[in-house]
Amino acid sequence: MAKGNLGIEETAVALGLDKQTLRILIQQGVVDYGRAYKLPGSKRWSYLISPKKFYEETGVALGGYEPDAVVRH
Repeated sequence: MAKGNLGIEETAVALGLDKQTLRILIQQGVVDYGRAYKLPGSKRWSYLISPKKFYEETGVALGGYEPDAVVRH
């Protein structure tokens, strides 16, 4: 089963980027697979990176995402 969120480090490594560059790309909305946010009163950014959207944009499957997997309910 795929994770609900990829980490900055594993995503940056897969892209051959440093972590700070990836954070900036997400904060500035340059990539569609991630979102950055700050909680009210916080100075720190938090990140949500979708394994499915990451795969769709890059062709790289991370976090247990299986593009051909059949979802059964």
